Amino acid sequence: MHNLKNKKTTFRRKCDYCGVFFLLLLMIFSLLTMAACDPEEEPSGPDTTKNPRTEDRTPGFLEPGERDQVAFIMAESITSDSGADTYRGLQLIAAGNAECRYVENVLPSAASAIVERLIRAGYKVIFFDSPLFSEAALEIAEDNSETMFFLAGGETTLPNLVSINFREEEQSFLLGAVSSVLSQEDDIGLVAKYPENSEIAFTEAFTAGANYVNPSARVHSVELDFEQKDASIQTEQLIANYEPAILAIMAGGASASAMYEAREAGLVIVSTEADVKLPNPVNEPTEPNEGEDDPDESTAEMESETTNETESETTPAPIPTAGTVPSWSPGATRPNEPQDDPNLFYDPVSAKVLLKRGEAFLYAYELFRSGELSEESISCGVKEELIVVEDYADEIDADLIASIDNVIDIIAKGDVTIPR
Repeated sequence: MHNLKNKKTTFRRKCDYCGVFFLLLLMIFSLLTMAACDPEEEPSGPDTTKNPRTEDRTPGFLEPGERDQVAFIMAESITSDSGADTYRGLQLIAAGNAECRYVENVLPSAASAIVERLIRAGYKVIFFDSPLFSEAALEIAEDNSETMFFLAGGETTLPNLVSINFREEEQSFLLGAVSSVLSQEDDIGLVAKYPENSEIAFTEAFTAGANYVNPSARVHSVELDFEQKDASIQTEQLIANYEPAILAIMAGGASASAMYEAREAGLVIVSTEADVKLPNPVNEPTEPNEGEDDPDESTAEMESETTNETESETTPAPIPTAGTVPSWSPGATRPNEPQDDPNLFYDPVSAKVLLKRGEAFLYAYELFRSGELSEESISCGVKEELIVVEDYADEIDADLIASIDNVIDIIAKGDVTIPR
């Protein structure tokens, strides 16, 4: 009987312990439930508002105080038209306290090996300045996910490869519109040089811009070979055949020759080239009359060798400063011509429609570094203020400039269809 009583007591104690245990579990469960239902707490789950490009470990991540290292892979020399634009973009980025390098005249087949060297040297942001690198850039970016790449032109679906798209069609359209605004007649001349696969599209965009301002405008165009450096004959023929009042020029290295012919014909000139200047007419040599000896002929013959040497002189790229960078390729040069002297050279253009390619590289870089890069491509056009009208001649009336500004606003808002 005594044993039975002890067993009942032991069983009762166990039940008491179990009751206390379950009570504790119930209290813990209640507290957890109240915490989960607290309306003041932030909802749990993944944060869908974050941009994966702005996470702490984004490609090209910089530690606090670390200086950025940026490299450019260039398809051409820095002395070419496109190479000079790329070099300017590199200078602008370097001026922001980034360590920069470039490699020029790179073949797509050689890009991978060069990029590997750059990555080993610590470069975390790399630009390809031409769509010629499209295929190579995709392969390189896929194999180097911790490096940030930019590609001028082309398309991409990789998170660490962003394409920079220049809206050349907007530049052409705006140039056509400016030509119509500044022209007093319907006939408009155009001298243009584009890559082969883009000639028709950009000529159509120019014509659309001219007709947007003046539906009666007639565009007479000359399209140059991409490698052509002199457009004198074609420009002279265009002027003789159609007698336009204004000549628009988008001819790269051939622009100066086209401008010279337009100036000789007394035409208004608009251009997409930033730094083209012609010899001042008052300082240009005059040819002697027939039958007369040139008084300077003997002197010219004696100094011909010296003159030839002077004309061919070039100076090396400047010593690196905050605005310049050294090259990995030897032999980079700059023409040594005193084009800033108004007594020797002057700008004959009435207005310039400029695509700021160099600034576009800086724009892309700053979007990335600020964490605002959310797309796989960056548009560089009128809306982004990377296509602008500048350097109006003194004789251009304020009302005409206001009309051009109105066209710029319309393009920026997307209120006009531009052929592409």
